[in-house]
Amino acid sequence: MEKNKIYLSWKWVDEQINTIGDKLENVDIEFVSGIPRGGLIPAVMMSHVFGIKYISYSSAKMLPKDLRNKTVVVDDIADTGITLKEADEIGFITATLSMRSTSLTAPRYFGEFITGDEWLVFPWEKLDSIPVQDYLIRSE
Repeated sequence: MEKNKIYLSWKWVDEQINTIGDKLENVDIEFVSGIPRGGLIPAVMMSHVFGIKYISYSSAKMLPKDLRNKTVVVDDIADTGITLKEADEIGFITATLSMRSTSLTAPRYFGEFITGDEWLVFPWEKLDSIPVQDYLIRSE
C-alpha cells in the first residue's frame, strides 16, 4: 500500500525557514551548510534570507571544533534521524524544516512537527516521487 502524500509549497518552506531563523536569533552562527540532497536547497535559502555564509557539507566537516558549534547544518526532514546523526555527533548545530517523533536523532531546531506518517513531497522534488528514501543505500 502506498503512503498518502502531502505536497508542500514554497510558502510552507519559507515559513519553516523563518521559524528556524526566529529560534536562531540569539545564536552566534557563522556558516550554514546543507546535508545532501534534501538539505541543500533549504540551506542556500537560509544563507540568502539571513545573510549567513554558505559552506558545503564536505568542507564543513573539516572545520575546527570552535567553528562547528557556529555552523548550522540543515536538512529537509528528521524522519529516521540517520542523516542527522553524523552532523550531531561531530558538533554541528542541526536544523530541519520538519521533524517526526520517529527520528532517532532530534535536530536542535526544527520548523514543523509532523505527527502523521504521510510522505512529504518538497517543492524541489518530483510530484510523482516514490515514498522511499532512495538516496540511502538499500539491499534489494
